[in-house]
Amino acid sequence: MWTNARCTGVAQIGCLILFVAAFAGCKGKEDLGKAKSSVETALTAWKNGDNPQQLASQGIEITDPDWNAGFRLTDFEIKDASSLPQQGPRVVVELNLKNKAGKKVVTEVAYEVLMSEKVKIGRDAFHVGK
Repeated sequence: MWTNARCTGVAQIGCLILFVAAFAGCKGKEDLGKAKSSVETALTAWKNGDNPQQLASQGIEITDPDWNAGFRLTDFEIKDASSLPQQGPRVVVELNLKNKAGKKVVTEVAYEVLMSEKVKIGRDAFHVGK
């Protein structure tokens, strides 16, 4: 038979588990929001003609092969942001680019985002977009 003291202890442990679970869920949403806004900040800088190194003062590092190859970003649209267990946030974006010859290119890419002291953004080489 349960005693009041035992029920209180079980209830406290249950409340603690719920609190930890809720906090972990909030942290994931917080990281996802920060990842999405960091990708948006980086892509806005690219669109404005900045280079990736100029983002260091904002705590963002990005590696994008098209940006490094000299493509110009004319516009972008964030299509999705998600986070799976055992992975960091992932942001899918449609990029409207112009190559050095001025040819327009529209491509869908996915950025993997690592949250640490600096936000590190890199292209997912295996993403198959439209």
